[in-house]
Amino acid sequence: MPKTGPALTMQQMAKELNLSRRVISAVVNGRCDKVRVSAATEQRVRDYLEASGYVRSRSALLLKHGGTSDQIGIFYCGKFVALEYLTTALTILTEEIRKRCGFFEISGVDPDRLYEGVSEIIAKGIRKLIWIHGNTPQEEFLHAEKLFPLFRQLEKVVIFKYDFLYSEQEKAYLDNGIELVGFDSIQSYRDVARLFRKNGHTAVGLNDIFRTTNLPLPGNDRLLEAFLSEGLRVFGLQPPTETPSDRIPKEIADTILRLHRDEGIRAVFIRNDLLIANVMHLLQKNGLRIPEDLALVGFSGSVYSGLLNPPLTTFHHPVAAMCRRTMELIDASADATRAHRHIFQNEFILRRSHDSSPVRGKGKTEP
Repeated sequence: MPKTGPALTMQQMAKELNLSRRVISAVVNGRCDKVRVSAATEQRVRDYLEASGYVRSRSALLLKHGGTSDQIGIFYCGKFVALEYLTTALTILTEEIRKRCGFFEISGVDPDRLYEGVSEIIAKGIRKLIWIHGNTPQEEFLHAEKLFPLFRQLEKVVIFKYDFLYSEQEKAYLDNGIELVGFDSIQSYRDVARLFRKNGHTAVGLNDIFRTTNLPLPGNDRLLEAFLSEGLRVFGLQPPTETPSDRIPKEIADTILRLHRDEGIRAVFIRNDLLIANVMHLLQKNGLRIPEDLALVGFSGSVYSGLLNPPLTTFHHPVAAMCRRTMELIDASADATRAHRHIFQNEFILRRSHDSSPVRGKGKTEP
């Protein structure tokens, strides 16, 4: 079993692999062709390095340019910029980090390049990391176990916008000392389902359920469960995965129009306010009245959601509070406590789009 942690030396690696330090150095420094290291030996060393979480340090270069080991890294993958509340969070976090140490590193990579991305962060001398989750839990966790040896080299890792959906995944993160900060998506889904049920709806269209199979997209089974548990029939709105992104709003709008006509669907929940704004426009162009003919509820709490006609019922995510907690965790000493779940509640903003006479009760009602 390879050793982990920053103390791993060339001598230790050479001893464990029964190779010379010259061979280890050639692989680490990309000089295999000059030292004539065989492809099999190179791969053996690389597999060992990956399992151990070893990263060649470039902290001397960092210090030369004025950096310090106190700098904080922000890391993300995927298309999180499409979610306004995450870009807001990024702005808040970078401002707070700038106040603390004056220097931060933001890295974004494709999901299949996570290992390389985190390795690069460590090589730059960064010891505290905020990992922003913008994908489904399964997508984010797919490579997480591969990253754990790297994370053990860091003083602190905090996942921002964690989806508390799967206890086994949560335990794996927590057991590796990773703090989890996120909001309670499941409770929000239940709030929408209960609102629709209270207003007399018996069926609902969901955008993260495939329209052909009525099965959830990966990572969305708890979304489906929340509506089924309220006795609502669920109809999928999501087009096939190969559909170009610029076609998705029209595809969803066309599906809603068909379901409204053929199945009597009068309630729809879409978890992206920008997407729902486009869909709403297309539905209204086709003569569908909102909320008289169709109740619409969004989720991502965009600032423009209250400017739509009618204003959109949606959720306000406690981004500022989540950012404060994240920075408190980053500032705390590494061995202060074991890692924990930090769950925040969304605020349900009840406006006009979900019903002609908005329900007053749980949540905040706006005109």
